Parts: sequence; C-alpha cells; structure tokens
Amino acid sequence: MTDALFRDLVEAAALPYRESGRYAWHFAKGKLGGDPVFRFLLRTPVLPSAGRLLDLGCGQGVLMALLRSAAARHAEGTWPADWPPPPRNLDLRGVELGARRARTAQAALGDGAAVVHGDIREVPLPRSTAIVILDVLLYLGRDDQARVLARCAEALEPGGVLVLREADAGAGIRFGVTRWAERVACWSRGQWRQPLVYRPAPEWAALLEGLGFTVAMTPMSSGTPFGNMLFVARREAAMPANYPSVD
Repeated sequence: MTDALFRDLVEAAALPYRESGRYAWHFAKGKLGGDPVFRFLLRTPVLPSAGRLLDLGCGQGVLMALLRSAAARHAEGTWPADWPPPPRNLDLRGVELGARRARTAQAALGDGAAVVHGDIREVPLPRSTAIVILDVLLYLGRDDQARVLARCAEALEPGGVLVLREADAGAGIRFGVTRWAERVACWSRGQWRQPLVYRPAPEWAALLEGLGFTVAMTPMSSGTPFGNMLFVARREAAMPANYPSVD
C-alpha cells in the first residue's frame, strides 16, 4: 500500500471526528497516521474477516474507524493487490473507561459500532472472535493485568485471536523513552499519581502462554523512539485446569 493511499484511509477514518471538535479530529489523524500498529494491522492478516472484534480501552475508537474506512475502500474495488483484504464483516465493539472518550468514539462510529463506558476489569465481555488491547494494561496492577488477560481468554471463541501491545521493559534505552513519554502524557492529563506497571516482553509472552495461547511477538515501534512489543496470541488450547478463576 502506498503512503498516499494509507493517508487517504486515515483521512476518511478521522473525518467523522470533526463533529466532536478539532482536538478529536487531529488526535485521530495523528494517532492513525503516526502509530505503526495501525498500518501493521492492515498489511498483515492478523484480524479475522468476520465475527466480533472487541477493542478494550478503545479510547476514541480510532482502530474501529480505520477498519470501517478500509472496508469501504475495499468495497470500491481500489484495494491494493499486494495487501490482504481488510476485515469486512466484523461486529465492532469497544470498552472505554473515560466517559468523554467513549462518547466521542460512539459519536464518530455511529451505528457502525457499539462503545460501552466501563472498566475492562469489570464490564461483561461478550463472546468474541478477536480482542485488541493497545497500550492499556500498563495502567493496571500486576494482578489486574493477569485477570484481564484471563477474562479475554474466556471470552474468545476457539481459534480466536488476542492482539496485545505493551511496552517492553527489557528494551533498554527505548523503554526508558517510552516510560518517560507515558509519564509526561499522564501529567498532561492531570494524572500525577497514576501508577504505571511494565513487564519485559518474555514475561508478557509467558503470561499469555500460561492461559493456553500460542504467541508470536513483533517489535512495534518502527519510525518512533519507543520500545513497544506486539503480541499476537491465538486461542488454540483450553485454559489450563489449574489457572485461577477470574470470578
């Protein structure tokens, strides 16, 4: 996919956010255009073409907006031949803790998705084909991180996929930059005392494998100074019998 075509997708995905103000619009454009994870999720066949996608900690819902934009482009017959077809028949659902962000997401997505204002540690998780969690678990304690992932494992259909991105605490200088940038972002939101809990990438992978996932790891910081890792975890095995209940 050419840079020009991807920019067109981003512009189309961001356009509905104008109704919520210039900040929401510019944030959507900047996030989609500058974060490598979104382009990666379009150029690789990670997400299913049909079923239910659940975005936990979805923020303004920009991933769901991009998937809708890509599906519309594909329907027009102008999708690049060297990229896999985008997901076209997904039931899009999101959960967001921030009430204002949840409202912004729902306003932009309209009838094309359902966004719930709630805590991913508590809100019921519907049966899903794919679950996405991007840069969210660092805001939770270690026990809650494990509990959310266990809830995801229970919610996923057999053969389902969990797409998780978190900072890699073993990434050296890049991790230091990531941690500093996240702390600055928290300060800018007035979250002076927000705890941030990180793990090395192998520890995240081991946690997922302990839940019965098959895990593939891909560095996900291209073009940025950060030290992030993307985990694509396939739900191909039953949860271990000795894993603690999440109830």
